Amino acid sequence: MLGLNKAFTFLLGANLVAQSAAFAPSISGKQVNAAQLMSSSNDDVVDVATREARITTPLSIALASMAAPLAGLSAIPSTANAASASAFEAGMRKSFPGSLPNSAVALRVASALKERGYTETNTLFASSFCSDEINDTPESLVADFQNKMQVDGVFNLGGLGGLPFVGITGMGAFLSHCPEQGKVFIVFGPHVGISDTGAVGTVERIGQNGPHTSCGAGIGAYKAIMGKPMSDEDMAFIGTKDFQEEYIIAKLRDRLDVLRGKDPSDETITYVTNKMYDLVWEMLRSEINAYTTKDGFWKGTTEVTLLGGIVVNRGHGQGTPGGEDFFQPLMLKSLTQSGESDLYGEVFGDFPALAAPHRNAKYV
Repeated sequence: MLGLNKAFTFLLGANLVAQSAAFAPSISGKQVNAAQLMSSSNDDVVDVATREARITTPLSIALASMAAPLAGLSAIPSTANAASASAFEAGMRKSFPGSLPNSAVALRVASALKERGYTETNTLFASSFCSDEINDTPESLVADFQNKMQVDGVFNLGGLGGLPFVGITGMGAFLSHCPEQGKVFIVFGPHVGISDTGAVGTVERIGQNGPHTSCGAGIGAYKAIMGKPMSDEDMAFIGTKDFQEEYIIAKLRDRLDVLRGKDPSDETITYVTNKMYDLVWEMLRSEINAYTTKDGFWKGTTEVTLLGGIVVNRGHGQGTPGGEDFFQPLMLKSLTQSGESDLYGEVFGDFPALAAPHRNAKYV
């Protein structure tokens, strides 16, 4: 029994050390330089989250199998939950590499913002995520940021697919709420579900049998463009008076030509999700630019920070492990009167190749 206890202690310690890497901001002294970043290919980089998953998945299974005997209880079957968690993580690592738990993303970014002078009294916070309730839970990324930054409210910019359908009027209303000489923080992006079997574009929802579409707006638009048969659930997003979905279809149509003739798959849904990210960013950039380029804007606001990425929803409900969602960070920029700064390397420098294409997309 003593040997078993030592083994358990070792595994638990190793598990905690491996997971801690995801929560720690990158160390500047170990960052890859700019030339290496731009020359690196995704195939050359094994991100920290992938390494962490390789270590923690087998350790988690081992810990689960050992915990019951150590407590003097009969072994509790946990193979199904361990297998479904592994399938989810495998699907996520393949399709959305570099994704981190919401709490890890919030901790890294909140720490960086604190160093830049963001406080609970001078920060105006907004999100542009899909209005799907799966993105608005106590463990959501927005809730994590509110907790770690101690900000009370959040201005919701997003509509279907995460696009900031509040428009220039809504953006103006939001920015007008900024504290005097205050700072603005906006987190944005589309979302996508990954089921417990690892299928991209579906997710288990509480109280429903089997996985369902996520994001319904993006996938529904994809099916409409491809002329694929649509389910009743997909059709609920399409209508002659459904201007948000019709806008998404119109803007995605030319971007999805490469998918014509291909059957729906994890790869096609991943492609659609990345194109949805482009739509969110382009609309948000246009709305923000309408105000930051105005004379006098920077007299009252000192900085605007933008965090963009893809929310990866995981299954919840009976028979699923549950837990917090993940976020694939693709952009972290700071805007001031003097120009634009790229903060990605400071906060996510241990994922060098992940965001290179997005980091090259200039704000203006």
